[in-house]
Amino acid sequence: MVTRMTTEPQSPAPDDGNWPERVGRILATLGFTLVEPDRTSGDEASHLVVALRAQPTLQHFDPETIDYWITDGARGRAAKMDRETRLQAVSDFSWGRIGLTDRLGIKNEFLTFGGTMRAQMSADASVLVDFSSNAPIMRWAGHSQTSDPLAAEVGSFFARIKVPIDFVPGTEAMVAKAAPRTLYCAFIQSVRERLTRAQTLREANRWLADWVTRETQRMETGSSDHWKAAGELRRGLGAIEAIARE
Repeated sequence: MVTRMTTEPQSPAPDDGNWPERVGRILATLGFTLVEPDRTSGDEASHLVVALRAQPTLQHFDPETIDYWITDGARGRAAKMDRETRLQAVSDFSWGRIGLTDRLGIKNEFLTFGGTMRAQMSADASVLVDFSSNAPIMRWAGHSQTSDPLAAEVGSFFARIKVPIDFVPGTEAMVAKAAPRTLYCAFIQSVRERLTRAQTLREANRWLADWVTRETQRMETGSSDHWKAAGELRRGLGAIEAIARE
């Protein structure tokens, strides 16, 4: 089961020294959950919080391993975590997929633009993990959740990024250096450009066109530096030209 929470007292509050206790309370009856930002209080951080317990509760989805991506600033690589992993208290994670797998091999997966991961052992020997990002974390697929409406668009955007990464030296490092919010702005710009060039697509996806309009205004106003950096990133990737050829 996945619950979405937006009230500030339930936020993991990673800058607060009591975050493990807060995460523990959130996950008292859950194996994981997605915590959305409460923008009414100025919060912009999304959190995917996960509990790796010594014994499955058999009451909900009980993750035993977490798969995600990290980068050294030049190249990305897959990473895996379980209860035996020697963990850094704080580390960065990269854009791409986060997968949670239980003892039966059943998965729940998410898409992320990157961020910061915190992990700590709790009093009951559970490993509490908080994937925090200043860009949305989206449900992609899985046993215990439905997909976010934008997940397919984000997945397609990541797939298009991988084309120049595979063929143009230096592209992977360029993307790795982009802040999560910058990469998110690049995604918004990419969707907006595609809809602008295809009236039929725009008319068939009014909800997507409305979302692009809202997010463009929000990010241009509130994150103008990331918006500008996203345009530069897309030009560097050749994304504008690639869309024009579609």
